Amino acid sequence: MRGRVRDHERVHEYEDDCGHVVLADLREENAAQAAEVLENTGFKTSTIAVDISSRESILALIDHAKQFGEIKYLINAAGVSPSQASVETILKVDLYGTAVLLEEFGKVIANGGSGIIISSQSGHRLGALP
Repeated sequence: MRGRVRDHERVHEYEDDCGHVVLADLREENAAQAAEVLENTGFKTSTIAVDISSRESILALIDHAKQFGEIKYLINAAGVSPSQASVETILKVDLYGTAVLLEEFGKVIANGGSGIIISSQSGHRLGALP
């Protein structure tokens, strides 16, 4: 979920309402770099490795986030492009992973909470699928 790390600046829009920010990435060291930036500005953070193409991994993310209270917000910028992955992987991450993320977080997000999905351009860059 490399995109999430690059978009950590968007979290500041929710600073007054966030008790704890969980940052997830396929590679936890990427999430840790973003967490350090947020911690230096006063946020409480934690990190976790997540494979968005795996329902079990998404459920582990939810369990991790619940440790810190209600889940109020979700920002998802995970995605892969044709220059990074095969069509199969793009569909697993960008389509299936996003659908599962919305389904599972929809079950637990706090009343009045919200989510932002920063979508991929991959669907517009590829030709028609066979």
